[in-house]
Amino acid sequence: MTTNYPKDQWIGIDEQLFKPYKDWITHAGYLCGTHATAVLLAYYQDHVEESMIPPTLRKKGEPDGKTLSEFLRILIQPLEMPTIAYQVAHGLSKYFSYFHLPYRPRATMVGSWYRTTKRLQQGKPVVVGLLKAKGSTYGNHWVTAYAFMETTAGKRYYKVHDNWGNYRKVIPADWGNGTVSLP
Repeated sequence: MTTNYPKDQWIGIDEQLFKPYKDWITHAGYLCGTHATAVLLAYYQDHVEESMIPPTLRKKGEPDGKTLSEFLRILIQPLEMPTIAYQVAHGLSKYFSYFHLPYRPRATMVGSWYRTTKRLQQGKPVVVGLLKAKGSTYGNHWVTAYAFMETTAGKRYYKVHDNWGNYRKVIPADWGNGTVSLP
């Protein structure tokens, strides 16, 4: 696959657009898939389609994502156990069906680079799964990617909202395995 983007510069969404979600963190347990999905939906509500989240769960621009995250947890991680991409996507599908919204997520189980770069070039964030087996110092974890960079030396990176407390974390793209995105 050829790359149609410049090297050695960030491509994607401005990190300042993720600053409102900087306090949306996973305090305990394995709920990173739920929290990464909440950030994805909040971004869409704030910048793409306001009706993506009913106002009973979150109003556009609201800094608190607790109610949204708690609702998503019931659908995505009811047992608060670790997840794979299809579980996160299936929970998100249940969310859209419950509210009669015309959206369907897409999941990839292996790799992340091509799906993520394609969506980010369209201005759409992506939930990316990280694997300990691929070198992730987080262990297995979910983050919301909003920018990427490939260097002329061939190194690849994501800029992510990490729901462990850093909304502008830079991580190696090699850690990614699995994605959940919206068309």
